[in-house]
Amino acid sequence: MDMETRFTWRRYANINEFDQSLYENKDQDNAKFHWFNLIRKRQTNYTYSGLNTLYGSLITWQNPANKGDRVVIYYYLTRSELITIGFPEHVTSLVSQFSPTTPFAAFYAILALQMNTYFEGIDDFEADLLAKQEELRGRISERSLDSIFALRSTIENWSDIIIPFQELIFAGQESFISEEDYPESDSFRLAKHRVRRLLMLIEHYQKDIEVLLDLATTVSNFRGNEIMKALTIFTAVATPMMALGAIWGMNFKNMPELDWKYGYAASLSVIFLSTAAIFWWMKTKGWLGSLVRMPKEKKHKN
Repeated sequence: MDMETRFTWRRYANINEFDQSLYENKDQDNAKFHWFNLIRKRQTNYTYSGLNTLYGSLITWQNPANKGDRVVIYYYLTRSELITIGFPEHVTSLVSQFSPTTPFAAFYAILALQMNTYFEGIDDFEADLLAKQEELRGRISERSLDSIFALRSTIENWSDIIIPFQELIFAGQESFISEEDYPESDSFRLAKHRVRRLLMLIEHYQKDIEVLLDLATTVSNFRGNEIMKALTIFTAVATPMMALGAIWGMNFKNMPELDWKYGYAASLSVIFLSTAAIFWWMKTKGWLGSLVRMPKEKKHKN
């Protein structure tokens, strides 16, 4: 594609299509062959920044549940030529509105347009996060950690997608450092602002999730302490009964208590009084109070 004859932009739907074109044109330089050999083997992010040359691969989408399920696009950029492989048509078709005069401006227009498609997904994530915050308000259960971890996995996936775009902002300035007017193009500045905006949102949501995770972990630890405390109190209170029962359950012949007229009543009294004494002593020490009290869920009237 010739963008108003100002520079050459070649677009290919897939690597096989570019492969055929590459070997049909014998005048291709070594850098393109190196780039092609790399992208045939890679399904990951890769950036090469050389003087007046920028090429690599970029993940534009991946499934947070299965990161092997992803969409990868490829690019090759010089001062006079832009090659793109796998970029969605609905994105590249909008580049003309920026009226790019250089391959650099066209490439960063594509990146800006691609990033613009992410805001809807980020907004959907925000809605899920707010719903989860409301759901967890006052009633954190043992399944809460799983749902919070799922949210964290999703936002980390968004971060993994956006960070390479930020890298390309820096790499573009590095590769074309002698072109002082390149960073002043509208498309580059727009791409730069959108990267900042997306990363700002991601960082904010990451902090919200960490707060939820800390809260859920703290409540879980408190509940674990409450269980251990209840078991300890039960053991302490039951100790006199178990100890005296063990003593009087011995089968020795000379145990005068067994022949006492009121021995049974006396043993029950001793057990009851010693148990009550331990309970009262623990209560005066303040060891029977609850460590944490969660607010009860309010029932809404229809």
